[in-house]
Amino acid sequence: MDWEDRITHYARATGFPRSLFIAGDGRVVGTWIMGNDYRVKSGYYGGYPAGYLRRIAALFPDRRRVLHVFSGKVDLSAMPGDTVDCNPAMAPTYLADAHDLAAVPLHDYDLVLCDPPYSVEDAERYQTTMVKRNVVMRALAGGLRPGARVVWLDQVLPMYRRDQWHIEAVIGMVKSTNHRFRVTSIFRRRGGQ
Repeated sequence: MDWEDRITHYARATGFPRSLFIAGDGRVVGTWIMGNDYRVKSGYYGGYPAGYLRRIAALFPDRRRVLHVFSGKVDLSAMPGDTVDCNPAMAPTYLADAHDLAAVPLHDYDLVLCDPPYSVEDAERYQTTMVKRNVVMRALAGGLRPGARVVWLDQVLPMYRRDQWHIEAVIGMVKSTNHRFRVTSIFRRRGGQ
């Protein structure tokens, strides 16, 4: 499935206006205006905004196995998959620090969703240390097969090695007033299609 097919499927499946485009360099760019639905279905502070997982699911209808990293509590009915978290109270599939994913069978997954704490204040709220994004990207590269994708939701573009990752899409995300702007960056593990 190429990106034009993904964008067409997204618009058809969600009913949202076509807001993603293929830029001249072949990358997908766009903006999602999420609206003022303040609900977080999981009820977890920092959980995915209402409708976010539906949008990701519409972009990747061909996904086989999904892994949620920094999972906290995830609405698995919207995006079924396994979870990774360092907090045992969240009852993750894999209890692991995202900086070291050696115990997680990453090679089994073709789509990984990451939504780390965005700031020191957020990390303190979760009672963890601030994420070293480049270390997590390196850990993911160490286990994912070529062609696997990482969907990273954050306020920054994480540092990554260009010999390991190709950035396929950058989608700005606006929730509503008094909310942080975020970006969904989609990476494909190099070495495959």
